[in-house]
Amino acid sequence: MVDLVKIRKKAKRVLGVGSGELEQNPTDAVATPTAEVTTPAKAEPIPTPTPHTPLSTPKLEQFKATAGQRREGFIERETETTSADQIELLTFIIAGEQYAVSIEHLVEIIKPRDATQVPNADPTIVGIISLRGTMVTVIDVRRKLRHPPAAGGNDARMIVVERAGEVLGFEVDRVLRVLKVDSAAVEPHPVVHSSELSEAVRGVFRHASALTILLDLDKLLA
Repeated sequence: MVDLVKIRKKAKRVLGVGSGELEQNPTDAVATPTAEVTTPAKAEPIPTPTPHTPLSTPKLEQFKATAGQRREGFIERETETTSADQIELLTFIIAGEQYAVSIEHLVEIIKPRDATQVPNADPTIVGIISLRGTMVTVIDVRRKLRHPPAAGGNDARMIVVERAGEVLGFEVDRVLRVLKVDSAAVEPHPVVHSSELSEAVRGVFRHASALTILLDLDKLLA
């Protein structure tokens, strides 16, 4: 009779394993192969436009690069148009009224001086004075504007202008300042009872809450 116990012990010595290892299921010692998982390369993220971060385009970048820069030829034309619509006026006071005339023909502003009367001259001509060798005809503008004679004062000045080759002057109670006024701001003069006065008035405009009467020098000094 075969001694199975001895055979098993002998086999253990030859193989060098324990009895527990021989009794294991052979399939348990076989490693189960695992499939190799290949991780795909990470793709670059694609920017997604949002309402607050719009995608950049060549036109947008060009606009950003030129935004706020001066556009040649545009500002100059705008400035020229604005200047053409403005007129420069000298403002002054006569008998409490504020008047203005164009400075286009203005020569000088001087202190009043005695004028030499001219025989048989028009009543609106006060006389003549000499201004550095130039004969100046002094016109009584107050009378033409139907104001009383001047009371005199330290602020009185004579405005000297050139008109049609003549040098003329007229006295005012006080010179104020030179203004730049938009042509559109000058309104047609109000109806007045005197035809001569209405011809000399070009219009009226308001500046610093004061109503100013714009005079036509050609008609005023004619």
